[in-house]
Amino acid sequence: MKGKWLIPLIFIAVIVLWTASIYLQTGDFCLLQWVKGEHSGHVSEALNALFSGLAFAGIIIAILLQRKDLDVQQRELEQTREELRGQKEQLRMQNETFKLQQFEATFFQMLRFHNENATSIDIGESGISGRICFRLMYDEFKEEYQMKVQDLTQKDSIPMNELYFAFYNVYHSVLGHYFRTLYNIVKFVDRSDIDNKKFYVNLVRAQLSTYELLLLFYNCLSGLGRDKFKPLVKKYELLKHMDPKLVLDNSHSFEFASFFPH
Repeated sequence: MKGKWLIPLIFIAVIVLWTASIYLQTGDFCLLQWVKGEHSGHVSEALNALFSGLAFAGIIIAILLQRKDLDVQQRELEQTREELRGQKEQLRMQNETFKLQQFEATFFQMLRFHNENATSIDIGESGISGRICFRLMYDEFKEEYQMKVQDLTQKDSIPMNELYFAFYNVYHSVLGHYFRTLYNIVKFVDRSDIDNKKFYVNLVRAQLSTYELLLLFYNCLSGLGRDKFKPLVKKYELLKHMDPKLVLDNSHSFEFASFFPH
């Protein structure tokens, strides 16, 4: 309503001011006498004042209309910006969804490949295959450790790194492939830019049996996994469900504690 009455009010104000100026010059408001020439001396000045006032009013009205157009343009521009922000956010969400879908497709393919590898493990000619082989391998590693203990007077002198290397060399065709695949899955999650990485590593951890965890523990203590794999195992607590009572010696429980934040 302000905009509707503003322009007429400006013209009315100009007429009122012009009429008031005539009164100040003639002492009355009798425009008819002024027109007949009784105050002809002020005709030119009065007309100039009227036209100047109307011209000034026109300038004000033009400025107001221009300002109104600018306000409309500003609102339209803001609406355009809001739409662009909405489109940008929608595009960002679509990109995030696409990246997550790509990540999960690769992750679950790698995890499936790892599980197939673990369930198809076959050691020797015993006819035994699958994840039970990890228990058989660990039992053999344990026997070798106990035999080493009997040959030494101090258990602290047992060269665990050399002992594990000797054991690993026997089963390197199985364990090498197994640990490389497992390491690359965890590294793939760690290097991705997705949120909640621990959720996906927990899915990996849920696939590992008790004896897989034990062999992973000793692999990370050795030179084979100490530098690269152990930091990731510690970061994502892959050994969280490992039973420390099953380690080769009670002294190794201190090593087990090093895999968890203090």
